[in-house]
Amino acid sequence: MAVRSSEHRKAIALAKIREGYGCELCPSKLEIHGHHILDYSFGGQATPENILVVCKVCHDKVHAGEITVDTYDYRK
Repeated sequence: MAVRSSEHRKAIALAKIREGYGCELCPSKLEIHGHHILDYSFGGQATPENILVVCKVCHDKVHAGEITVDTYDYRK
């Protein structure tokens, strides 16, 4: 796994706090991850507003295409 910048880690930590350390897609509070709404590789910012808080199961489903995440460009 790639090492993320401190700005990125801070954004994920703040998003997790915002969501009470729980998945936004299911009731799980296990193995909580941060997922970029607007993908990092496409210029998605490392901000809490661009982070979807998900458990590992839901995160895997997002990456497998089983769950679709609507994107919004916050860079206006």
